[in-house]
Amino acid sequence: MSRTLLLGLDGATFTVLDALMDRGLMPTLKSLCDRGVRAGLQSTANPLTPLAWTSLLTGRSPGHHGIFDFVRVEQLSHHPHFRLATSSDIRCPTIYAMIGEQGLRSISLNFPVMFPPRPINGFLIPGFVPHRHLQRAMHPRELYDRLGALPEITLNELPVDFEDERRSVQVLAPERHEEWIRFHIRRERQWSNVLRHLMRTEPWDLASVVFDGVDKLQHACWRFIDDGLFASTGASVWAQKVRELCLDYFRQLDDLIAQAVDLAGPEARVFLASDHGFGPSDEIFYVNSWLAEQGLLAWKDDAPLAPEGYINTEGMKAAAFLFNWSRTKAYTLTPGSNGIYLRAGGAPGGPALSTDERDALRRRIIDGLMRVRNPSTGERVVRRVMVREEAFPGPHSDLAADLTLVLRDYGFVSVTRSDAILKTRKEVAGVHNPRGIFLAAGPGIRRGEVVGDLSILDVTPALMHSLGRPVPHEFEGRLPAEIFEATHAARPAGVAATPVRPASMPAAVAALASPLLETAADPAGMDAEGEATVMERLRALGYIE
Repeated sequence: MSRTLLLGLDGATFTVLDALMDRGLMPTLKSLCDRGVRAGLQSTANPLTPLAWTSLLTGRSPGHHGIFDFVRVEQLSHHPHFRLATSSDIRCPTIYAMIGEQGLRSISLNFPVMFPPRPINGFLIPGFVPHRHLQRAMHPRELYDRLGALPEITLNELPVDFEDERRSVQVLAPERHEEWIRFHIRRERQWSNVLRHLMRTEPWDLASVVFDGVDKLQHACWRFIDDGLFASTGASVWAQKVRELCLDYFRQLDDLIAQAVDLAGPEARVFLASDHGFGPSDEIFYVNSWLAEQGLLAWKDDAPLAPEGYINTEGMKAAAFLFNWSRTKAYTLTPGSNGIYLRAGGAPGGPALSTDERDALRRRIIDGLMRVRNPSTGERVVRRVMVREEAFPGPHSDLAADLTLVLRDYGFVSVTRSDAILKTRKEVAGVHNPRGIFLAAGPGIRRGEVVGDLSILDVTPALMHSLGRPVPHEFEGRLPAEIFEATHAARPAGVAATPVRPASMPAAVAALASPLLETAADPAGMDAEGEATVMERLRALGYIE
């Protein structure tokens, strides 16, 4: 068994990191690559933060753990109901719970869908919690006062502002770029200070943190971070300044990685992973406007056209409040889900769709989407559409959208109303890509190796193995023995063989499918204060008025 450090870099991609390492801007990351193993990391079928990190922490795919988006959609007779996804929606135990039952202690910082905090043997601070609710979000509760008394920690810089969060994936005003980057430099340092304080002062076996500024900067500043793109567009003094701030963010992030690795010590194993990768997007597909053209969705008469470049309904009512539900059969609520839901009754107010009717409507929509082309290039806008049983197999697939879209550039759809179903972006934006990063280094890890891509579901078995614990049979990934030296790759008793993956599943989804036994955790209750927190987050994200 080795103490194990897990550093999550939200949205990290070797496309960016390799260039930074080559220029000497991230020497710690380069050293970890040189003395360890690296691989691409294939994300969940829809590479979105809440479901991907939950898969990494549970070893289960979304169809088994039950998280499909930041919100959970429930079909009602008159219109859908939606609420923020919380830890109560996770239908299987996290690695913290599993190893805690075996007496191991954990530190978990800034992972999504961890609120309200479930007690673990150690310390937990969820991500995506407003500052005024941060105290009740910590486990144990007294951790808040303890951290607040430390001069190096500023608690009000740990949370993210949800309005800023929405803006970062849409159109960030030029005058806000510099402060946006500086804020995330400060915020990453705060999470690092919390991590190092707990690592220094508390016993731990698994220490983990997510640095999510990588995702935030790449969404808003991709054209400044990507070398080739910047070379063709970055001539202005302002652009040069923004780029230098972006590079400084990565320099300082590398320093935080170095501090955590040094504190863990030479006997610890270090794992770095991202929930997804990143890449460029130059177009926006207005999926609800397309559904309206097909006669499957109707807008309210006063539903406004979205501002240029927007994919969500910032400054307007949420998308659900813009639909005429009496005439809507199919709809998309959130950009990140890239998911189309069918009304439970097909025709509003009508009887439930039969299996054949639902399949026929799905096929009609899929066939139509696959015919959508960019009129300028002739390229398909949608590269693939998956039904939920294909994208998210498992006992909870019925909670997912009926259809999940994969766009040509892997970008997010727009849920807003538009006068055209496809528009070219004024500026190239950064969007999620299914291929993230994986790095491992330390005792028993092979040195200087590049191995084939892993699944995000393979990370949890690797962590359990590093901790000297058997890999549970219900895990859907495999133990990546190829990252370990031969003498350290032997499976402890109780490790399952490579899970059976149905031959009918597509390769991109095969690693996510396995008809394994569900181990559900009892949902955590939520009091009135917790409900208020959830409502505040929904309001800030634009889902309620």
